[in-house]
Amino acid sequence: MGRARNPERDKSLQRFLESGGKISLDELAEAAGVPKSRISKWKSEDKWTEQLRGRPKKKGGQPGNNNARGRTPAKDGNKNAVTHGAYAKVGYEDIPPEKAEEIKRLGEKEAENGADRLMIEELQSLMIRKEYLEGQLKLYTAEEVQGSYYIDKVVHMVVPKSVEEIVQEQDSGIEGQQAEDPEGGKERLKTAMKTVIKSSAFDRAMKIEAELNRLHGRIIKQIDSMKSYEMENRRLKLEERKYQLAKQKLTGQYDIDDETGEIIDEIIDDD
Repeated sequence: MGRARNPERDKSLQRFLESGGKISLDELAEAAGVPKSRISKWKSEDKWTEQLRGRPKKKGGQPGNNNARGRTPAKDGNKNAVTHGAYAKVGYEDIPPEKAEEIKRLGEKEAENGADRLMIEELQSLMIRKEYLEGQLKLYTAEEVQGSYYIDKVVHMVVPKSVEEIVQEQDSGIEGQQAEDPEGGKERLKTAMKTVIKSSAFDRAMKIEAELNRLHGRIIKQIDSMKSYEMENRRLKLEERKYQLAKQKLTGQYDIDDETGEIIDEIIDDD
């Protein structure tokens, strides 16, 4: 008959998992009242490290992690990852309220002139982007930020961990830092080198100005398209009016205004 399983074996595993793998073998051995070598054996045979990796991660930072301290909580459409902002997606909420109202009124005015709804929305989108970029340009051309540098990107070069490093981590009971495999593999990696790419306020301002120049061209092209659409609409209405007048002359039938007694020669839309 086999020996009964030591209840401290499962308790030690639970302590290890609850600590996130941070508790040492010495602490576990003292808590369980067994030699350190016994804890090491249990850890290896029961695959504690694999079980730890398989546990769902808690949302939020680990205890004592201050990486997010002082930052605004992320929300839908948040721009935490935006660098200079030249290619960011923006909306009315990203520009001053008075500018947002002006752009909305512009859309209403164009609609009254008979402009196509989709064309109006495209023009409004371009105008919103223009206002946002002009605001960003002011930030990076302000005198107080000249000479400042901003982080654009952080690049990690990862390499596989050596057998010695993996064994040392397992023996110590502490899970070392694990770098993410960019190809989705399960190989244990570590960061060998980290490169931080920065740009100056001047560099960012130049990128924004280049994007603004392209944007101005798109706005002019969109306005020209809307004017062409309106002119074509007027031409078609004029042609329709000519047709109706010619038809009335041929048939001899005219619509008479009941109040004035005058002939109605205007085109009335059915809708």
